[in-house]
Amino acid sequence: MKRFNYHSHSTFCDGKSSLEDMVLAAINKGMDYFGFSAHAPVPFNDNFALQKEDVNKYLAETERLKEKYKDRIRLFTSMEFDYITDIMEDINEQAKTYGLDYIIASVHMVREKSSKLMWFIDGSKQEIYDKQLKEVFDGDIRRGVETFYDQTIRMISNVRPDIVGHLDKIKMHNKDRYFKQRESWYRDLVMETLYAIKENDCICELNTRGLYKGRSDDFFPSTQWIKAAAEMNLRMTVSTDCHNATEVDLLFDEAIERLKESGHKYVWYFDGQWKAEKLT
Repeated sequence: MKRFNYHSHSTFCDGKSSLEDMVLAAINKGMDYFGFSAHAPVPFNDNFALQKEDVNKYLAETERLKEKYKDRIRLFTSMEFDYITDIMEDINEQAKTYGLDYIIASVHMVREKSSKLMWFIDGSKQEIYDKQLKEVFDGDIRRGVETFYDQTIRMISNVRPDIVGHLDKIKMHNKDRYFKQRESWYRDLVMETLYAIKENDCICELNTRGLYKGRSDDFFPSTQWIKAAAEMNLRMTVSTDCHNATEVDLLFDEAIERLKESGHKYVWYFDGQWKAEKLT
């Protein structure tokens, strides 16, 4: 079957490998399609996103690589946009300006409505998750999680991105400490989000990064939600969210198997337009 990965990060943002090293690794792994998806610029100082002054350089380099390797692999240019309430909402306008092939949108920073403070739910440090939960939401995990999914649903409805990134990443540093995924209130939030993805005709990624980095004991989203997505005929693709050339296809085959075991008949890939590959 076709092999692909549309979610990757290089030294243009918080990745460890150059774009070209990523391409060479993808070719070496026999991949058919590979997408560049730098973290899009954000309107505040940060240490993870593509800097605004480097956007043209990034776009030019992706075009150079597309041409250089066109006989060996199909390459596509994207960005992963952070949706932040009242701060990063004009994503489609930005994407249009950049001339991207497709759009990934995700939530990494949860903005509390009244204080406007943000809870960073990603990264490698569990203590930051814990500290900011206390600072931003007074330690109220349910309010924090509800805000995360509310922000995610707003993103899906307002942006309608091609790919919704790691939709349940809020669980990563939780590790069953603050809430259990089987709790009815949590299940309702995830199901509402899946319905929003379906209604807005987006694609949900099965993201392997949390599992291969040892930060999660399951994929994003968890297997129970992958099964629910199958029952809804929701479109899914597979991404490794690689930040290093060694990660370009990590757990790809395992993810495909998980889709099949969960009842999915197809996986979706991009070759200039989104198409379904039958899972056999």
